[in-house]
Amino acid sequence: MVSSTAVVLLVIGLIVGAGVGYGISAAVAPSTSATKTITIGALEPLTGGGDAIYGISFNQAVELAVDQMNANLSAAGNKIQFAVATADDMGSPSVAATALASLYSTDHIQVVIGPLTSAEVQGVLSTADTDHIVVLPPASTATSLEFPRSTSNYLVRPGQPGDQYEGAALAQTVIQLGAKNVVYLYRDDTSESGTYNYSSALMTTAGLKVDGIEFQPSQTSYSAQVTTASSDAQTFLSSGGTTSNTVVICACDEVTEDENIFTNAMSSTYLSSIKWFGIEAIDTPSLYATAPWGPWMQSVNFTMTTPATFASPQYTYFNSTFYAKYGTVPQPYSNYAYDNAWIAMIAILMAGGNNNGADILSTVYLAADHFFGSTGTGVWLDNNNEQTFAYYNVVEVVPSGTTETTIQIGSYNGATNTVTLTGG
Repeated sequence: MVSSTAVVLLVIGLIVGAGVGYGISAAVAPSTSATKTITIGALEPLTGGGDAIYGISFNQAVELAVDQMNANLSAAGNKIQFAVATADDMGSPSVAATALASLYSTDHIQVVIGPLTSAEVQGVLSTADTDHIVVLPPASTATSLEFPRSTSNYLVRPGQPGDQYEGAALAQTVIQLGAKNVVYLYRDDTSESGTYNYSSALMTTAGLKVDGIEFQPSQTSYSAQVTTASSDAQTFLSSGGTTSNTVVICACDEVTEDENIFTNAMSSTYLSSIKWFGIEAIDTPSLYATAPWGPWMQSVNFTMTTPATFASPQYTYFNSTFYAKYGTVPQPYSNYAYDNAWIAMIAILMAGGNNNGADILSTVYLAADHFFGSTGTGVWLDNNNEQTFAYYNVVEVVPSGTTETTIQIGSYNGATNTVTLTGG
């Protein structure tokens, strides 16, 4: 007799990123006469800052995945259905912790998709471990959140790869493009401090001069830090540096934060005459396709390292069904939230339909390791429960008609730890 768990393992390769008709077996969990509804959580910033534009899209992606899973289960005659309980963490670690506790006590969730940033993830870990809630953040990349699987920590990160990969991709790109002097603006939070520490060490070892300028999240204005950056650039340029080998790196996060920094930088002759680099959070059309930031980003040849998404049927399916449901394209990295929701539901089904955090934790590793989703890359978790595969694109802002877009000028392969620049 074939067990329900065995059946699940057989169909995982079929159902990930799938629509109705992929055939989830009714034997995934014991059939009963009554429908059993299992609620998963979605914890994202929906208000309160520049990350809300991402949080809303991530939340929609989770709801889309749940709708598709439910349609598959119904078509197969299975009585399990999923629901989503959402909460707004407002981009605050403390609010995130309170919101997760509320989702647990009110909606009885045992797995949550989110939070968005590493700082918010850090804020919920104590609650998650105490109440045995599996946390699957789509975009948390901080190396400080690496915990060996042997610790039985409830944080599992099959989403974007860790900051050590982006740090390597960013540093190698800056070095290969001939930089010698670096003005490095970075956000003092769990993730971007890690990226700064990792990438600046690599650049310093390679002989580059790096001036780090730290700023706090959610400032009203970043003019003071931009003024310091302008002064540092002037010093480099007056001390033998050139506009070709002196650059700025911006490890910034929220869209409103980026807009404020760029607006202040536009008025600096020094900062507007040298090349800029940035992290994946800046790779968003709401910046580079919008005046006045887009034209300025193009003028400074703004170059970013951003997680690679490869063309695949799952990728196409996610984007087309998202647009059909919501009438808009998903924000960048929403596919990670979508994939994590699928992984969560598959893990619950593998656990026999038991909405129990410990049971879900025991199956989520296998569910993730056999998952190929809308990112176009397979998932394999390392011993720290985070994505092992790391592929990044190197993109540059260029004009496109009356606006700006990005083109790929290179790539990073985490397996070989190498950046290859190909030009635009």
